[in-house]
Amino acid sequence: RLRQLRLASAAKAGSPKKAVSQAKPAKANSTTLPAVNSAPKGWNQAQSSPAELQFRVDDSAGSQVGSASISVVGPAGDSSTAPRGKSVGGVSTATLRRDVINRMIQENGWVVNDYQKEIGGRTVYVVVAQSQAKNGRVQSRMFYFTEVDGRIYNVATNSPVEQAERLAEESEKVLDSLQTR
Repeated sequence: RLRQLRLASAAKAGSPKKAVSQAKPAKANSTTLPAVNSAPKGWNQAQSSPAELQFRVDDSAGSQVGSASISVVGPAGDSSTAPRGKSVGGVSTATLRRDVINRMIQENGWVVNDYQKEIGGRTVYVVVAQSQAKNGRVQSRMFYFTEVDGRIYNVATNSPVEQAERLAEESEKVLDSLQTR
């Protein structure tokens, strides 16, 4: 939806490709520092793009147990027009859930649950999903959405089901550090 809005406004300006490419890096660069400084132990920065920080998550022995990413979804909306309790930063939870559903469809996964919770005094929207790994095992997927400084951030994790609780705890620490920076 955000991409469609950007393209529509860029089309009005006359140059959709330039408007979209100029808008993304400005937001993404502002996410780099807080994410790198607040990564939990075992989260090692992997390949990253200007729009997303990616991490390899290792256990104490150095074996990979999952992956995580931090990205900016888009600008926060107007909180006064969104239904109370059904939005994060003025963006409807239905919109955020739909984004995760679309991603899971592309990856042959499914959404298990979604809920809101409070972390560090702020509302966080959580979508729990699962997908099948290449080895046939079920992978736990967690998507956290929160608003910080007028932007909606997404912290997403992917791990075997046995490691899901550990990554959830660490993701909540990352969210708390983003909110308190």
